[in-house]
Amino acid sequence: AEEARMAAAATGKALFAALAGNATAGTTALDNITATTLAATGTMPLGINAAAGAGTLADATDPGNVELRTGDSAGSLGGWAGTDYARTTGDGAAKVTNEARVYVNKGSGRSLPFSDTQTNGKYTLITTAGATRGYVLLGEAATPVTRASAAAFTHSGTQTHQTPSQRDAFYTSGTYDGANGQFRCAGTNCASTNDGKGTVTSLTGTWHFKPDAGTSAMTHEPDAHYLYYGWWVSKDNDGDPTAASAFTGRVGTDPGNSTDGLDTAAGGATLTGSATYAGNAVGKFALDYSKSKLIDGYGDGGHFTADANFEATFGAGATAGMTGTIDNFRLNDGTDDPGWSVALHRAGWGADGAISAPVDNTATTTVDEAMGTTWTIDGTAADRSGTWSGQMYDETPGNPPAGNGSNVPDTVTGTFYTEYGAGTSTVGRMVGAFGADKE
Repeated sequence: AEEARMAAAATGKALFAALAGNATAGTTALDNITATTLAATGTMPLGINAAAGAGTLADATDPGNVELRTGDSAGSLGGWAGTDYARTTGDGAAKVTNEARVYVNKGSGRSLPFSDTQTNGKYTLITTAGATRGYVLLGEAATPVTRASAAAFTHSGTQTHQTPSQRDAFYTSGTYDGANGQFRCAGTNCASTNDGKGTVTSLTGTWHFKPDAGTSAMTHEPDAHYLYYGWWVSKDNDGDPTAASAFTGRVGTDPGNSTDGLDTAAGGATLTGSATYAGNAVGKFALDYSKSKLIDGYGDGGHFTADANFEATFGAGATAGMTGTIDNFRLNDGTDDPGWSVALHRAGWGADGAISAPVDNTATTTVDEAMGTTWTIDGTAADRSGTWSGQMYDETPGNPPAGNGSNVPDTVTGTFYTEYGAGTSTVGRMVGAFGADKE
């Protein structure tokens, strides 16, 4: 038990330092990271760009961008799927390990008719007269050969496909991008190359694909517009944390009120009414009680999950804005609640769904503390500290059937930072990110 206590204390002390801001005065752990990028493709590598001098890193140290590789599933929180990422670079004293946990609300995608002669079709069929009418040409940017699948292509290496006698071309049935149909190649140089794992890497000759008629000629289009949030930590060659932060992001561009399912929402000040949002938060925490001499050498640190709830009052009135509560904490994937809660104080509305403006609680020139937070442990609240911000999104824009006919935002994501204690007596630091959906 004593060894476990001392190990937890050492982790808490190291992570407490890592959760400090970068070299700029007045910064917090939210400033330890300058950018994140999450790809829309299958393996979804995560790009992390840490700030110069983040956490305990020397002022001039700029780690540069690093791409974290997809790891194991981290389960789901409120319908947002979690994934762990990690990447170790360098060796010896220069060894650095970056770890992150990311939650995304990526959907299952949608099915589309193969031909764009039908509603919402995906591909343009050849319409000129001739043998290739009704086909698409493979090998172009919009029709890569890697989407082709057929029994004739399951060999390993390269195989030549001869045109049978009394036929005008080589034909074989299969699927392209999931749609059933027929492949066609004319001439004497028709061949296919397979990587031995089921993927066609090249097709020699001029190949076409003609989809079958009816519902069997449907393709699947994965969701390429979704949101994410998570935490990140960087560790040195001894495994000690040196910097940590939390982040949010969006995959896909803002189409400007189209029907792709992911628009930045209208500014909250331009809307009316109210809404509640419920979801989850994740992040990193550190307790170093030696800072206050209460229990010398004792502490703890790691990651957490929690519930996140928000109340939004739209409009430009004196009570307009958003407040939030982070509670029901679970530390290091455990089940025990440590009795914590974090209040995210009222914030005002910025443009395009931003939650980033300080509010004027007195309707005069006196402005409330911008986006402050309060951490409470076992009913005892710390001094107000930290900051938080968010972004609202309309994920079902427009009118039915594509949209829900409402311009009230569907989703809110954001980050927060809070401390327990004040000044040199601060014993706790926490950084987190959240994602919540309209109830």
